[in-house]
Amino acid sequence: MPALELPDLSLHYEDRGSGPPLLLVAGLASDAFSWLPVATPLAARFRTIMPDNRGVGRTRPQDGPCSIDAIADDCAALLRHLGVERASVLGHSMGGFVAQRLAARHPGLVDRLVLVATGTSAGARNAATFEEMAEKLDAGEDAERWFRRLFDAIFTRRFLDDPAKAEAVMAWALNYPWPQSARAFRRQVDAVIAYDGSADVGAIAVPTLVVAGREDILYPAEECEAFARRIPGAAFTVIEGAAHAVHTEQPGAFVDAVVRVAA
Repeated sequence: MPALELPDLSLHYEDRGSGPPLLLVAGLASDAFSWLPVATPLAARFRTIMPDNRGVGRTRPQDGPCSIDAIADDCAALLRHLGVERASVLGHSMGGFVAQRLAARHPGLVDRLVLVATGTSAGARNAATFEEMAEKLDAGEDAERWFRRLFDAIFTRRFLDDPAKAEAVMAWALNYPWPQSARAFRRQVDAVIAYDGSADVGAIAVPTLVVAGREDILYPAEECEAFARRIPGAAFTVIEGAAHAVHTEQPGAFVDAVVRVAA
């Protein structure tokens, strides 16, 4: 399993496919395997580079210091380590924060951006949701109950009412071999709540696509559209039949949107 040894952590990553480089940055509590529904079709078109962010997956130590700036710097170090001069950067949710900060701190590495279900901050509503989830995890809430709370926030009711899909994602979560610790989740939540990209968003100077899920309750489509208007020249698209986990519910439409801007 490839890993980049940095001064304060061992950064695990996946490197698949060939073609134009595409860095995929996952969201809160998610690692490289969160891209599984779209990994194969994207790797058919791009060199896909998928790190396990600080605080998740096989990156160690899992519960070390965490901030959006630090994750962005980790991504920059990984691209340089792999000899990638410029990459398209796809960030989902918290990963969208990282992508924006990567463009601000390391502009020479970023060729274009795809920002999915994200904005310039967590906002008060989402901050409260994430804080409550961290508190429940800290208190030792039953894992299945905790994941049901998470799934209610990121999937459409239609997805969750399909027994096969609901049971599959629950089984995956409960049996995942690299679970996130409560402390690591708390540190990621703190990083998300502390992030404020309002000063950076107007300075984004690369082609950018903002993607929203029509039924997202964390980053509603209208909020994503307003976010897109703050980015000079950004395009905006809504994917129907999806909530926050856009790439899981509508992988085909998601890949099509990415290919249009990043290929």
